[in-house]
Formats: sequence, C-alpha cells, structure tokens
Amino acid sequence: MSKTPPGEDPHPHYPKPELNPTLLEENEGQPLVESFQRVNLISEDYLRLAVIQQEASQFQLSLATYIHQLEQYNQAQQSTSPPKPPLLKPFSILDAKVSDFVAWLEMISIIKLATVLGEAAILIAFISYLFSIPYQQQKKIEDARNVLVDQKGQQHSDGRIAALKTLDSLCASNAGLQAPKAQMVKIQLNQCHKPSVSFRSIQQWPFKFFEHQGIDLSHANLEQANLAHANLEKANLKGSNLKGINLSEANLQGANLQGANLEGANLEGANLQGANFTDAVLHKSLLNNANFTKANLTRAKMHQVQGIWTKFNHAILHRTDLYQANLNRSILKGSDLYKANLENSSLQSVDFLDDANLRSTNLRNADLSKASFWALHQLKRAKHWQSAIKSPNWMQTIARPRSPRLRIGLIKSADSTIFKAYELGMRRAANRRVEIWSLLSPSGVQNEAQTIQELIDSGIDAIVLSPEDPLGSIPALEKAYQAGVVVITVDFCFDKETAKDMVFACFNTNSLKMGADSAEHLTQWAATHLQDQPLNIGVVDSAEYERYYPNYQGFLNGMAASDVTWKEVSSVDAITQADIAHIKEMLSENPQINILWGGSNLATELSVAAVEDLGLQAKVKVFGILDLSKDKARMLLDPNSPLQSIIDQAGVKIGYKAVHTAVEVLRHKKTQYTEYPIDHRLLTQTDKAAVKELLTEANSIQ
Repeated sequence: MSKTPPGEDPHPHYPKPELNPTLLEENEGQPLVESFQRVNLISEDYLRLAVIQQEASQFQLSLATYIHQLEQYNQAQQSTSPPKPPLLKPFSILDAKVSDFVAWLEMISIIKLATVLGEAAILIAFISYLFSIPYQQQKKIEDARNVLVDQKGQQHSDGRIAALKTLDSLCASNAGLQAPKAQMVKIQLNQCHKPSVSFRSIQQWPFKFFEHQGIDLSHANLEQANLAHANLEKANLKGSNLKGINLSEANLQGANLQGANLEGANLEGANLQGANFTDAVLHKSLLNNANFTKANLTRAKMHQVQGIWTKFNHAILHRTDLYQANLNRSILKGSDLYKANLENSSLQSVDFLDDANLRSTNLRNADLSKASFWALHQLKRAKHWQSAIKSPNWMQTIARPRSPRLRIGLIKSADSTIFKAYELGMRRAANRRVEIWSLLSPSGVQNEAQTIQELIDSGIDAIVLSPEDPLGSIPALEKAYQAGVVVITVDFCFDKETAKDMVFACFNTNSLKMGADSAEHLTQWAATHLQDQPLNIGVVDSAEYERYYPNYQGFLNGMAASDVTWKEVSSVDAITQADIAHIKEMLSENPQINILWGGSNLATELSVAAVEDLGLQAKVKVFGILDLSKDKARMLLDPNSPLQSIIDQAGVKIGYKAVHTAVEVLRHKKTQYTEYPIDHRLLTQTDKAAVKELLTEANSIQ
C-alpha cells in the first residue's frame, strides 16, 4: 500500500539550484550581493552560520542554494581580494554531495530536507569551530602581548589590565612585563586552571581535576607599581623588579618571588602564606600585619624592615638577614631561624614558641623584652644571646608559662568627668592579668607626645586616649605603634588610611548628630519657656580642637532645621579650666544672652559653673555636650539648676569596651583597625525617670 499522502507526488523531482556564473557582474550593489558582503564580515564560525541561515530565509532560498551562491561570489572575488579564512570549507564538501543526498531522500518533503541540511551544516560548522579554537586562542594571546608592549609607558591603562586578564584566563605567560608605576589596584589574576589528575585529587570529595596555576610574570619590571588588594595567588614573579611596589592587602599566597627585588615595597596586610622569597631583597620594606606563614625566606635580605604584628608561623628563615629589623609583637611560632641575622633588631613581645629554632641565630644587641620562649636552651643556642636585652624574669616565664600580665594606660587630657567615666569603665573591665594605669596629661600636643613617650619607656602594652589634634598627634602615635603599643582612641576616629599604621580601634559617637539633637531639644524648650522672648545664645564651642568642631556644626544644622529665629550673640573657646574667665566675661559684656550652649564636656561644665558663680541661674540656661555622672544627674533633677539637657557619650561603656578590645589585639585575636560607633543619649530635666534609669545603668556595667 502506498504511504504517500493524498495529492502528493510519490516521486517528486527537485531541480538543482540554479547557479549564476555572472553573479558578481550583474548584481553588484544588489541586495543579494550586499547579503554576501555582510556574511563575509563575520569571522566567528558559529555566528557566521547563524547569519547564513537568516539571510537564506530572508531571500526565500534554501540553505544549500544560498551557500552555492555565496561560494561562487567568493570565488569570483579571489583574484582581487585576500583569501578568506577556510570557514566555508565544510559547506563545499556538503555541496559536492548534495545531488546524491537529494536523490537518496527523494521521498522526504522539501521542509524536512531543509531541516536535515541545516542540522548537518551546524554539525560540520561546529566541528570546524572546534578545530579553529587553538588558532583563535593563539591570536588572542598575541594581541594581548602586543597591547602590553604598546602600553608599557602608561601608568593608567585599562587595556593593560584587560590584556593581563586575557593571558591569565588562557594560562599564557608574559615574562618580562614592562609596567613601572602601573596603576592596577585590585586586579584579579587567578583564573588559570589546568587539568590535574592525581591520587591526591581523587582522595578528596568533591574530586578536583583542575588545579589553579598562577600567571607567569617572571623578570617583570613593576617598580613603584600599585597593585594594592590584587589577587596574584601562585603568580611567578621570580627575578622581578618590584622595588617600591604597593602590594598592601594583596593575595600572594604560594607566589614565587625568588630573587625578586622588593626594596622599599609595601606588603602591609598581604597574604604571603607559602610564598617563596629565597634570595629576595626586601630592605626597608613594610610588612606590618602581613602573613608569612610557611613562607620560605632563605637568604632573603631584609635590613631595617618594619614587620610589626607580622605572622611568620613555621616560616623558613635560614640565613635571612634581618639586621636592624623591627619585628615587635610578631609571631614566629615554629619558625626556623637557623643562622639568621637579627643583630640590633627590635623583637619586643615576639612569640618564639612551638619549637622555634634559634640555632646559630645572631642576636647581638637584639631587644627581646617580653619575648616568649619555649625552653632555656632555645635562646642559649643562639649566638651573642648574652648581649640581647631580655626581661628580668625571662627564665621564670619559661619555667611557668602563662599569659603575660598586660598594662593598659589611659591618658586624661583634662580632669573632666568624661575621663573619669572612661577610667571607671576600664577598671571594671580589668582583671588579675590586666592592670590599668591612669595619667593626667596637660593639654597640648607636645605634652601629649611626652606622656606617650613616658608610657612607651615604661613598657606599656596599650594606650587609650582622646587625641589632642588630628594632625599634631600623629607622630607620637606612630612612634607608639612602632614600639608595639596598641593604641585605641576615644571621642575621635582617624580615617582608615591614616589609622592603619597607628591605631587599632576607635570608639566614638556621632558628633554631628549629637550637636543636632542638642539643638532640637533647645528649640523645643525655648518654644515653651521663651515664647515672647528673643533666643540669644552664647556659644562655648571648644573649636580650638578639631575633634570638637563637628559638635558645633551639628548644632548649627539642628538650629537651621528648626526654623526658629535665634542669634549667636557671642562665642568663646573653652579648652582649659582657666577659660571659665572668658565665659564669665562674655556673660557680663552681653547681658541679653539667655542661653549658653557648650560644644564639649569641659565647655558645658564651665558654662554651668560660670552661670552659678555669677548667680544667673534664673536668667541663663545651659544646654550642651556633657557626659552622664552622679553630679550631672543631680543637676538635671534639680529644677533650680541652670543645666537643662546634656548629651551623654557613654564614657563608662566606652572605657569598658576599649580594654576588652586592647586585650583581644594583644592576644592576637584581632588585628584589623575597627571603628566602633557608640550611641549617645539625650538627657533632659523634663524626663527625670530616664535620667534616674540611665544613671543606674551606667553604674551597673559589669
């Protein structure tokens, strides 16, 4: 029985595609020729095939017919045009057999034939594409290398970064890269993964059949380049010029830096675990907080490096030259310092536990104050250990190992209640292994620096202070940091970039918000108590110190937001107790003042005292920034007191937390700089219950 559908010829005969031998001459500029030209602009096989199918459909031609026409067009142009890549060769093979293929499938409809032809063409094109992959990859590699050569003199180059990423993704090397002073912050070069099948790879689950391989940048010139926060894991930088390079916070785990020149380099906070620094030069480099765990530093030259709080756990330092190095507070647990040179180095509070090897290590005149050892003979196997500075009880410490007793100092720049609150909180946080020192330092940057130096000389472990000046205080704080002292600031925070080599934590309230909240309550109070009177304010701002100026800015913002009419009649500074005379003078010369606003604890305290001394309690009221204490609480509970509101800065809470943070750093449980925002509390005469509750809370912190 015939299976041919009704009405359909069981033996259809499809003519072969009609080819036009003069296509180029007769159809120049015609749509079909323009179609061929569009196709020829496409180099990628899979894209070209897709466009061919679309073009054939647009001209209502079968795929085979369109390909024949395209081939003929291309052949006609070969005499005048450069040869095309052999992208259509698979189609030529298909064309040669198309007649036989049609005869064989003469029982199949034209639609099915087109479908089969299309699928076959796709398959052949896909196979052709696979064979072309190596050629395409090599071209990409060559193009990327050309970009690196062309842009070697540019500091800022997105093209260079893109080219390096391309080479990395294709696992291609680029030894001898020339990119001095290049800016490549946060560049990620860790995308090369090569097949790796071993007994170890199938021992773990999930199986790992690909292994990461770092980019090869050996013998590169990256002098003074900026690669902060870059990812160069397992990179090969052997023999490279990295003098003055910035690799802070970069990931160089497992990298090869053998023989590289890193003199003056910045490696602060970098991950250098397992890296190879054999014969490398690191003179005067910054290594603070870097991680050299299990790194190989054999014969590395490291004169005058600064490696405070640096981890050298189980690192190899055979014959490493660390002359005059500063390694205060660093960890060298299990490290091998065989014949290393530590002459004149500072090794205060360094951890040499877990069988750290000091055999034949040169310790001539090294400072080993408060260093930790695991055995007496460990130190005695070193050379010139007798001349090294050691803690008086270092032998007893080895015999009875325990956490060292820590000393934390509070520098009080004024005898005000806020510092008393800090001290109270700090003493509540202390225990038998933590001792609190408290020193009253006269105001001024020079006096502050002198007090800091005295604490350093005494062997203090940590300092809590409110810096006298955001700029002037920096040199003394940097000196404390270099001595291995943990510095924590209160009532002021440096920006993170400034703080990273100086301060470990800060506790601070929002100064702008405090000033604004104080102004908001002041205007609300005035709306009730000064309904028909002008609002004449005398400002005591303490703006001499920059850390208090934001309080005043916040106050101005708050007053502007209230739409209340007011006048700043006069203003004075208050930074010492003697400045009460200036406040009294301002009140005497401006009898129209009915409000004093204090921009700091001392300013508000002196404002209250000046009003009371002049007997102006009934006429002049005081608002401002002031910490909570029993005396202040009694004032707020007294309706006859001039003090109407304060902004409490939670001094007891801050002092308590500052001690715990310092201990965490000193026990190596915390290393990164952290800002701790503290919520302030507005306390007023109109809310006596809150004053009583918060006073009880402040006195009961454990």
